[in-house]
Amino acid sequence: MTTVEHKSLKVSYEGSLFWLIFWIIVFFPIALVLFVTALSFKVNQTTYHIRYKGSRFWLGFWVLVFFPVAFLLLFLNGLTVTTIVD
Repeated sequence: MTTVEHKSLKVSYEGSLFWLIFWIIVFFPIALVLFVTALSFKVNQTTYHIRYKGSRFWLGFWVLVFFPVAFLLLFLNGLTVTTIVD
C-alpha cells in the first residue's frame, strides 16, 4: 500500500487590492514590489508573513524612477519574515 502526501500552498496579499490591481495595469514592477512587501503564505501547517519595515510609498517611487535605489532600500530597511506553526 502506498501513501500519498498532499502539500498545500495558500498565498494571500495583506495590502490594498485596489492599488495592487492599479499598478498591475499601469506599471507591473511596482505591483510586484507591493506584493512582495505584504505577502503571506501558508505551506501545509506553517504560515509565513513577509513585511517591509520602510515606507512602501518611497519604495514604489524609486522602483518607478530608478530601480537600483529600490534594491538598496530593500537591503537597508530589510524584510521581516515571521513564521507561525499551527
